This record gives sequence, C-alpha cells and structure tokens, in this order.
Amino acid sequence: MSKINKVLAVCCIVPYIPLVVAGIPSARAIQCCTEIAAKTHVTIQSWPISQYSAEYSNAKSHYWSNANADGTPACVVFPTNAQDVSTTIQVLLRYPGVGFATKSGGHNPNAGFASTDGGVLISMSQLSSTMLSTDRKQAHLGPGATWQDAVSALEPYNLTVVGGRLGDVGVGGLLVGCGLSFLSAQYGLPCDNINNYEIVLSNSTIVNANAFENPDLFWAMKGGGNQFGIVTKFTVNTIPIGLVWGGVRTYTRAVAPQILAATQNFTECFPDPRAAIITTFQTLVNNLDQFFAIFFFYNGPTLPPGVFDAFNAIPSSSDSVKTQWYSSLLIANAKFGSIFGLRYVLRGATIPNLPAPKGTDLVVANFNNFVSYASSRGLAGLLQPGFIFIFIYQPVPIAIPAASARVNPLGNLLGLSPDNGDHMWMAVTVSWLTTLGDTDAYRIATEIMDNVVKYTKQTCPGVQGSNFKAGLPDDGYKPPIFMNDAMADQKVLQGYGNETYAKLKNIQKAYDPTGFFPSRTNGFKLT
Repeated sequence: MSKINKVLAVCCIVPYIPLVVAGIPSARAIQCCTEIAAKTHVTIQSWPISQYSAEYSNAKSHYWSNANADGTPACVVFPTNAQDVSTTIQVLLRYPGVGFATKSGGHNPNAGFASTDGGVLISMSQLSSTMLSTDRKQAHLGPGATWQDAVSALEPYNLTVVGGRLGDVGVGGLLVGCGLSFLSAQYGLPCDNINNYEIVLSNSTIVNANAFENPDLFWAMKGGGNQFGIVTKFTVNTIPIGLVWGGVRTYTRAVAPQILAATQNFTECFPDPRAAIITTFQTLVNNLDQFFAIFFFYNGPTLPPGVFDAFNAIPSSSDSVKTQWYSSLLIANAKFGSIFGLRYVLRGATIPNLPAPKGTDLVVANFNNFVSYASSRGLAGLLQPGFIFIFIYQPVPIAIPAASARVNPLGNLLGLSPDNGDHMWMAVTVSWLTTLGDTDAYRIATEIMDNVVKYTKQTCPGVQGSNFKAGLPDDGYKPPIFMNDAMADQKVLQGYGNETYAKLKNIQKAYDPTGFFPSRTNGFKLT
C-alpha cells in the first residue's frame, strides 16, 4: 500500500455511497464485439458473459484513477501482435458509432483516455515483451509492458532504456506523451530515444515510422499523443547501467525553506548530469498529515560529494536511499508513490526556474500559495472529507534539452532549447474517494495550477529562467503543458506553437483522412 493510501485509511472516515452503475453497452457495440470474436484470431472477453472473469475485470478496473473503472466496456480485446490490432480496426471501421480506447498501463488519470463506457477496450497487456537487438544497441518494447518489466529484462546485460521513474507506469502511455526520465540529463527525453514506431493506422495498415520511412509521422509521434495510430512496438536506444544510488526521503513541513531552496539551487546550479530529483509535498484536506517526499537518483553506485549536499544537510523523517539495482529503485518508487484505489486527477504547467535569490523566493511563494489554498480557499463547498493534494516540482535544467539535441537532432515536439534557460515542470495531483468529489477536484486542480502560472507572470514579468542565453521571456513557459502531466481540458498540442500545431494537423489528416481516431477515441485532440 502506498503512503497516500495508508494516510487515507488512517485519517478518513468513508461515508456510505451507493455504487455508480455504468451504462449498458449498446446492441451495436455488442454486435461489433461479436464480429471481432468471430472474424479475427484476437482473444476477446465480452460483456456480460465475461464481466466477472479475471481478464475482463482487471482490464476494466486496474487504473491509477478509479474514475476510469466507472465504465463498462462492451468487450476487451487482447492483441498479441500488430496484425491482431489491424484486424480489430478492420471490424471497428464497419461500426462507425462504436467508440474504443487503447490501454497500456492504465496510469493516465483522464477518464476515457484509456478506458471506455460501452465501447471496445483494446488492452495491450499481452503486447508486453522486451527484446534486445542482436547488436544490443536497441530494444524492442511492447506498449503493454511497465517500466519495471522493461528495465528488469535488460538488467542482466547491464543495459537499460530511458523511461519512467515509477516502475508500474506503462511503456506505451509514457512514450506517446514524450516522457521524462531520471536519465534525461544524460540521454534526453524518452521519446528522443525512439528509433522506430510500429504503428497501425486508421485504415488498419501496419507501417513503420522512423527517420527514413514515414518521417513526418515519426516526428509527430514524439510527443503527439494517440491521435495518429496505435503503436504496437517501440524500438529504442539501449544505454549502459549498473548499480544506482537512490530512493525516497521524507521531511516535515518545518524544513520547507531549506527543501525549496535546495530544489531551486539544484536546478540552477545543476551539479551532475547523472543526478535527478522529484520534489513533492503532500497534504490532506484536514491537515492531519503534511510532509515532503523527495525522489533521489544518481546513475552510479556511490554518490559523489557536491551533488546532493544541500539535501543531505536537512534532517529527514524517513530514508530509503541506498545503492541498488535500477529495477529495484523503480519498483520501490512505485510502491511509495503510485495511486490505486482512489479517484485522481493530475494537472501540469511550465514555469521558468528563475535565478536566485528571486528564484528561491518564487518556489517558496508558490509553495505557500498552494498550502494556503489547499487548507482554506479552495475547499469552500466540499461535499466530503478525504481530499489529498500533492504539489510537485520537476526540475528541467538546460542539460536535458542539450542531451535531447545530441541524441535526437531531428527534434521532438516540445521545442525545448538550452538557450531558453532552466524550467520547472510543476504539477498537482488531487485524490479523493467518491464521485461526489469529482467537480470539486477538477476545479481545485485547475485553480491551483492556473495560480502558479499567473502568480509567476505577475510577480516576475519579463524575468528569464536561470542560465538563459537567448530568445523571449515567454520561452520560460514553453511548452505550457507537458502531456504526461496534463488534464483532459488542457490544450497540450496547441501549446507547441502555431507552426508545429498546423503541421501536426496536416500530418494527422494525411494519415487519418476520415478522422477515425479523433472521432472514435479520446485523447488530446488536434481541433
């Protein structure tokens, strides 16, 4: 059980709430599922016959956010290769009114992005292998794998891939959003390390997208989301790995000034490309528990002096940091930080990491604003107790876009440049118990993150991020939203800029002229 769930179980009294009954799949959707079962070789579990089977139940219910489990898929299909996905799409094309969703690891909290109520759920759980190329320079990853699966498979070869920071995050969902890794300051963003996408298009054809075949689609997939096709295999760079140093330390709220100053300084005076952190602060609505949790990482068995000295000088409440295998670190991070059993939203925003002392003042002010809001202003009219808030600082020092440029000269959609200075990818999560809290949670997450950007722009107009060299002040806010942290209403793709957005729309139309994906499955749209 994660720290979040332990706290909730101890501190909150759960009122009796009647179960929400999801919609019954339409006759047309059931007919579509019947045809998939009859005319393809794909394993399928259909409602209502299979609704209590382990396979159907797990596919329907195993999500980070319970809001995704509200729906009732007409059926769940379990492809084992690209051809299975292709034949499933061939049937779906004959049923234009039937929606569908594709599920990798189920960690996207946006209801309907990887779940469906009444449609066809394509579960990638059987497409989860990790295969090493003959020369061991690349790995072929199934979208249904988790990062702990992929990392564990490569570890005997002293190799790894640039991927997620919590082990139970799905490969597919993270990579189509571009991703952020503990290894990004050395090797770029996860999407920078993808050399080929095996992808099923809207007309059911199976193609490769790489620098030589379908290069426009290859470019669009590096942060473009799920509106271009269904990826059935990612071919990615492998990199050397051995024992690493890392884990989670927790701290009381009393040391907030020291923690926040250390986070700002780490970003501005980035000490070592092998190092990474995530700084988080958790609070319950009733203030019964408040603490910092910092995820530490160093790509090496021993931490050198000068990397985390400021953090090491702060007394911690608990400490799991140690030398361990990379897979063990990711598994432990998931046990601590993953969210299951609750409803949950995540909302992100980008701000510049300003130079000290103004930058230190800013991270402290945003923290104080968050605590004030979470304990008072945002809670008016709440229908129930039990809300949990996590405020997240994710440093993006200039070493990350510099590494991206080295690894991926063709570029990704995010448009990061080391000349534009250091960034901070901010995020907030809100977790709660029942559907009665949905409206409040969405409102609160929106207001918190909107206030972070508004406060930064109003308080520090025209101030550029630390290590800034060229460009405009607004470059410190680009991209406005990191897709992997985005809430459903956020305009992620539009935030890449007018030129990139227009190009993406043309590519999407070229590969999906009938609008199959935009009209039939949820995600961040090109509209």
